[in-house]
Amino acid sequence: MFRIVLVLLLLLSTSASLCAEDITLTGILTDEAGTPLAGARIDINGTQVQTDETGRYSAQVPPADAYRLRFEAEGHYPSIHSFSPLDLAWLKQDGASALPAVTMVERRPGRVMLTFGGDAMMGRRFSNPYPGDPVLIRKGHEAEDTKALLRHVKPYLEIADLSSVNLESQVMNERPENKAPKSYVFYTPPEAVAALRDAGVDYVTLGNNHSNDYLEEGLASTLQALERAGLPHSGAGLDEAGALAPYRTRVNDAPFSFLGYVGWAGNFSPNQVAEGREKGGAALGTTRNIERTVERELQSGFMPIIQYHGSREYTEEPTLVTETRLKQGIDRGAVLAIAHHPHVVQGFEIYNGRLIAYSMGNFIFDQYHYATRFSYLVHVWMDGDSLHRAEVLPIHLQGYIPMPATDSVRRGVLQRTSELSARRGIRMGVSGAHGVIEPGLTMPAPPGSTLTVGPDEVLVSLHNRPWNEPVPAIDTDGNAVRVRLGQNLLPMGHMENHHRHGAPDRSWIQDGSQSVIRSADGNRFMQLSIPAGESPGRVGMRTFEYTFEPGTPTTFATRVQVDAPATVTAYQQWRGRNDNRIEALANNRLRPIGRFEVTPGEWQELRFDFDSPRVSAVSYRVVLQVTPNDPASAHESRFDDFSLIEWLTPPLGPGAVPRHLAVDRASHAQVVPAP
Repeated sequence: MFRIVLVLLLLLSTSASLCAEDITLTGILTDEAGTPLAGARIDINGTQVQTDETGRYSAQVPPADAYRLRFEAEGHYPSIHSFSPLDLAWLKQDGASALPAVTMVERRPGRVMLTFGGDAMMGRRFSNPYPGDPVLIRKGHEAEDTKALLRHVKPYLEIADLSSVNLESQVMNERPENKAPKSYVFYTPPEAVAALRDAGVDYVTLGNNHSNDYLEEGLASTLQALERAGLPHSGAGLDEAGALAPYRTRVNDAPFSFLGYVGWAGNFSPNQVAEGREKGGAALGTTRNIERTVERELQSGFMPIIQYHGSREYTEEPTLVTETRLKQGIDRGAVLAIAHHPHVVQGFEIYNGRLIAYSMGNFIFDQYHYATRFSYLVHVWMDGDSLHRAEVLPIHLQGYIPMPATDSVRRGVLQRTSELSARRGIRMGVSGAHGVIEPGLTMPAPPGSTLTVGPDEVLVSLHNRPWNEPVPAIDTDGNAVRVRLGQNLLPMGHMENHHRHGAPDRSWIQDGSQSVIRSADGNRFMQLSIPAGESPGRVGMRTFEYTFEPGTPTTFATRVQVDAPATVTAYQQWRGRNDNRIEALANNRLRPIGRFEVTPGEWQELRFDFDSPRVSAVSYRVVLQVTPNDPASAHESRFDDFSLIEWLTPPLGPGAVPRHLAVDRASHAQVVPAP
């Protein structure tokens, strides 16, 4: 039974990184049969320990902003898992943080480990950022800067026998004059190709809608850069035969063939696909092309793996065209199907024993939408042409830089992926910080535990529940209250990871009066400093949220502490379908949704309830305006734990949660009075 206890969120988000004492970590390591692995080696930020005869380990490590654990056992593939100080605070019991059990995969003859990432580019805002943002790729420093961008995911790519990403950009030193007649075109410096190779990427697919952005000149430059770097590729070429050609290789002596395609030609001219002998571009992924190339590779003695760029951006489900074509490829003999393009996470399916990943989101990209920053890598173990196991490693693109997701961001990625995969019959398991998919193994949903609430009207994070544990029922303990469950669209709002790995989070308004600082007890918060005579000040969402459910009850919540009385007013700002984003941020109407009078003293919780836009806006954001009662004096406010909670249920009474309500993504619960 899980009981909601009203605890100051300040305590829940305690950072361990400034504690003087070492941190104690414990855990257990097993093989896939559940047998403990004795004598396994574990490296935790340079501190090395071994498991005992029961597979258990205990380590004391210095405080850090992140903890990376690398597990190695004789005869098994290495496994790497990352945790944050906030993770450790949540898991701490009796003075030690008990980490989730980790399962290791055995090396066997014929078994290979493949790792796949999503959409990759290192152009545009990496070198020409918005005003006030750091330049991530400096002129004259392209080699060192592109390499540095990938340093946090490199360990996870290197452990695979082969790693792959979707290179969704042409590669060249300078922007050519001629380009395809389309809205968005990308180019990435050639040094980025070597950086991908050095980070552990062994192959890239070019089958996407940006491989012909700068036409033949750009495509020729891209192919030359890949050849110079020794980075294999397929999915695009200077003619149709070249675009449909495979990359063939042997992985642990197993013959694999990699094919890449884009799902549509584009309604412009010249379009994005290769045609005949005279026009280059991406391989067009028609049913005929997919079936013909897969059959050709199978007949040549290779196991085909297809990567397909299709579906609609920022959506939860693949289009029927994408699903159909991937399944047709598997019907013809493809052993694995990987899809790209939505830029957000979609689910998995096992079809005829073959794994389909419908979208992993972005691997490295400069998109500013909130949901496009949350993605995953997938490790896939194959026994010949048979799927053995897959693990989902959540990724957070913080300030465009990919790094392993931790705490609430990891939880959100795994919950979304798990819920979307469950629609297609997959129940994900857990290994350390990863989600697990195993074919032929029925993974029943964890039974879950009843959510028991008290009489107080509170908003509470459910982070103490395992991410894959549902809420089957609610117990109000005899109190006249109801409970509603929701998901937080801003899981990074606790500020604890704002400066992680030196990559400031770009989620929040920062016009010079805001700064994220750390208090004496180790907790980070956002401070708003308003000079005398310059009232009001602002905090809140820097840009618009695109992936929301229209017409849905929503709550924007935060905590505030002020040094003098002030009024905090919340506004909703919409962006219309035809609005320029920058102009909309600067000029679109601010729609008030609530206000609070705040006074000096303890932290105060603010909650603003509203309905998300129904049809008039494609995106929105929430902005808080702080107006000191005495505008002639300087004013300081502190904000923490920003949340944008989209409610998944109406207020529910005691009893079983109705089955039609999708609550697998629930991150928060709110207790409200019964009528």
